[in-house]
Parts: sequence; structure tokens; C-alpha cells
Amino acid sequence: MYVQAYLARPLIVRTSGVFGRAGRHTARGNFPELMLRLASEGKPIRVVEDHVASPTYAPLLASRSIEMLERDLDGVFHCGGGQAISWFEYARLIFDTAGVAADLKPTNEREYRTAARRPKFSALDNARMRDYGVTPMPPLAEAVAAYLAARQG
Repeated sequence: MYVQAYLARPLIVRTSGVFGRAGRHTARGNFPELMLRLASEGKPIRVVEDHVASPTYAPLLASRSIEMLERDLDGVFHCGGGQAISWFEYARLIFDTAGVAADLKPTNEREYRTAARRPKFSALDNARMRDYGVTPMPPLAEAVAAYLAARQG
């Protein structure tokens, strides 16, 4: 609202669950790195199955944002990973794509409390991007595979 109040034609890009190579160098890491680290420890991994997001691969977010800028678009655009998925299913996708065996167990928000209150459904629909002909986001499986390939290099 602040940006919209002070700029005539702002481009606001909203996203969700960003993961990329830079996340490997933070204290906690991004979600794929956290899952892979926990799997390497060999302990059971509990991930919520009742929270849904649209995880977004950072290089794709950057390229779509640049595309919107170059096309001189303005307004609010959702730029999510293109697929609504539970965090549990996302973890399973990471393990399957990486070929990692993990003791993955579903849980829910009642069993797995966090300090931060999070919405149960935070997936974003890229409808406005589609309406303006912005390059669609690929399936999440492709983005996860690209991430895992990039982290090897």
C-alpha cells in the first residue's frame, strides 16, 4: 500500500516459499537444504501436510520479474511456483528428485507448533501473469530438479 501510495505505476511482485542457491549459505538454509540436511542425519522428519504453499525457484522468480519490468507492466502480480503443494508433498518431491531415502512423516499444525503464525493456504495463483502473457512457471518438479543440478555445480 505504501508503494502504491507514492509511485504512479509500481510493479509489485508477491511470491511464496523462495528457494535458490543463496539459501545454502544462510544459517538455516532454504527448505530443500533443510530437508536434505535432516535426511543425512537419518532421523525421522516431520513435515506439515495441512499447510499449502507455491514454492518458487529464485532464478525463475528473477527472470519473470525482469520480463515484467521489460514489458513495462505495473500493478500487483503474484509470481509463485505455479503449483499449490503441501509442505509434506514438497519434501517428498525433494527426496524423490534427489534420490534420497528419508524417514518422512506427515504432521499437522496442531502437532508442530511454530513461533510464527502462518496461514494454512499461502499458495499464489499466477492468473495475472497468465492474463498478460508472462512466461508461465514450469512444474515444481522441474524447478526442484534444476535447483538440485545447480547446487552440484
